[in-house]
Amino acid sequence: MMSLRLLFSYFCLFTWAVAQEAATQKPLAGKAVRMLVTEVDISDPGRWSVARQEIDKCIEKGAVVLVLDINVTGGNAQVAMARAEEIARLKIRTIAFVNTSAVAGGALVACACDEIWMLPGSRIGLAPPAVPENEELSKTAQDTLMAQSLALLKAGVRSLCKLKNHRADVAEAFVDKDLELIIADQKVSAKGELLLLDADQAIAPTGGAPLLAKGLCDDLTDLKAKALGGAEVLELKPASETEAKPAPGAKVAAAKSGAATTPKKGLYTGKVVRITVGEEDLITPARFEFMGRTLERCTEEGAEAVIFDLDTPGGLAWQTTTLMMRDLQKFKGRTISFVNPRALSAGAMIAVATDAIYMAPASSVGGATPVNGDYSEMGKAERAKINSAFLSMARTVSKEKGHDPRVIEAMIDMDRELIINGQKLCGKGDILTLDANQATMIVDGRPLFAKKIVDTFDEVKSVEGLKGETVTAEPQGFESIAIWVTTYASVLILIGVAGAYMEMQAPGFGLPGFISIIAFGIFFFGHYVAGSLVGQEALFAGAVLITGLVFLVVELFVFPGTLIFGVLGFVFIVGSLIYTMSGWEISAPLPMPEGADSGTAAEGLPFTLAPYATAIRNVAIGFTGAVALILVMMRYLPDVGPFRRMVLATSAGGSTEETPELRAAAAVRVGAAGMSRSALRPYGTVEIDGRMVEAMVESGYLQAGERVQVREVRGSKIIVEALPS
Repeated sequence: MMSLRLLFSYFCLFTWAVAQEAATQKPLAGKAVRMLVTEVDISDPGRWSVARQEIDKCIEKGAVVLVLDINVTGGNAQVAMARAEEIARLKIRTIAFVNTSAVAGGALVACACDEIWMLPGSRIGLAPPAVPENEELSKTAQDTLMAQSLALLKAGVRSLCKLKNHRADVAEAFVDKDLELIIADQKVSAKGELLLLDADQAIAPTGGAPLLAKGLCDDLTDLKAKALGGAEVLELKPASETEAKPAPGAKVAAAKSGAATTPKKGLYTGKVVRITVGEEDLITPARFEFMGRTLERCTEEGAEAVIFDLDTPGGLAWQTTTLMMRDLQKFKGRTISFVNPRALSAGAMIAVATDAIYMAPASSVGGATPVNGDYSEMGKAERAKINSAFLSMARTVSKEKGHDPRVIEAMIDMDRELIINGQKLCGKGDILTLDANQATMIVDGRPLFAKKIVDTFDEVKSVEGLKGETVTAEPQGFESIAIWVTTYASVLILIGVAGAYMEMQAPGFGLPGFISIIAFGIFFFGHYVAGSLVGQEALFAGAVLITGLVFLVVELFVFPGTLIFGVLGFVFIVGSLIYTMSGWEISAPLPMPEGADSGTAAEGLPFTLAPYATAIRNVAIGFTGAVALILVMMRYLPDVGPFRRMVLATSAGGSTEETPELRAAAAVRVGAAGMSRSALRPYGTVEIDGRMVEAMVESGYLQAGERVQVREVRGSKIIVEALPS
């Protein structure tokens, strides 16, 4: 009996020792680990290599679940597919928690996991192949390369879904816009449109099972309870904080891919950056360039968030869509709009392109239908095409940011009707504009458009949980000059044209010429800084302007009356000014966020003068003002004492009594006849009684060699007219 007891004691001791040794070797046994997945983690080979090493270590230490906390808004789908295939082969249970966004590469990584859970208001999808443009390849070769990439990507997602028991047709609709997805007689995605599911759509039951995701989780604590059985979750140290060495060649590959590394320190590091959008900010092209540069700097320096403080009636539609589709999509942090108190037209488009929207009390948002630059009525065909392009871009961004696309559609297209909770917010023939209460009304458990009504900017930060100090982005140095120049471009054109004309009418080179050069110099330099011109484009625009001026000189002094040089000169000058203020690339198809359906916008976008409306208006104002100024100067300045003394001092070199030219002019009498020795446009040289004097005609112009008669003498000004032949 004693031996049995002793044997049992040894057995218990041995079992305890084995358990202790196993616990020592497997410290993560029965535990879950969580890894944050961003676009940079997928695209940067070095960071991914480090992350994989950490995952493998966790598996070796006994971890039973890997939770991928995904917030990816873009990226190369082919690169992401390689990462997804690695995840699918892991010998551990994997769970994807779509924490706000699993777009492009993020969608593929999610499909590689055993389970997908969604944060309320999150989205998943839009993962087409990306093939870089290569000018050396023909269009046919480019199309073939795209077709091959698409076929490989579709095969990859089918394999992932088969392995992980997800619906392959849903994942294929993420990557191929030519697929139409119909489930249970309901069209989930139309042909020509990439699939993007919001959280409610992803968990919707179809055929007794959810469409893609198992359910919703409010946060990681909720996920722990619903999917992990309460298991302890440990944080996997981010790749940027580990000391593991990247794979060979990873540094070079990362540099080539352009992937972001550790943010550099700067003014915006860890801060909440406030960008004010006021009444006139969206009608100034330089202001858009400033906002784009600010967003780029916020990404480089690691800003915590960017908040647009909106109080605007609208502005330039094309520049706004560029800000929406390019600049805001490139920003890697969180973007927020505070409607305080107006975000109309272009302001509404900016709001819908941000991650979250807040409304001030008694605020309004909407009225985003595009109009001509001069507010003239569009034709039906033109409006249909413009609306199609804008709707496509706004719908894509709205879905990607988790907003209801029906709202922005009704703000753009007056043919859309919007009925919410039985209440007609907008009927056909109207354009939707929401007040604060309408924008925040709850629909199916979610706000219709904006999250909440808040009183102050600081309250926005508090609700969003932002801790960083607020920094207001303001133009500095040359940026301020650029905005001033683009705002008052018409004034600079007026001064430059008037000065150039007066200089051509006077002998030698004097003050009007210097004024003209300074005005045009400021004009071109300001637009160069503002971003309308870059590099060689600035030289090209200046060269075109100078060529135009040369043509005018040839018309006036070398071949007067031929008109062809004058017309060419005018066209060159006007063309250079419009090119400088708008840039011809504006009406090309706008850049789309990665994964967006660009086909509709690109194919349906007609040529329109709308992008050039501001430039054309400035040129018209400048030339009209210059003509008025020239007429005033012709009428009054030659007889004004200070002006006459200035001319004498700079050209004649003396007083009226000491200058032979002016003594000859003083001797001319009304009715005297003579001969024009140069063209009069309206000033020129005539010979009267053997004396060469300067004279003018008040209407039309005279060629050289015509007989003239003095009609009137006003001080030093001699006015002549042609004698009948």
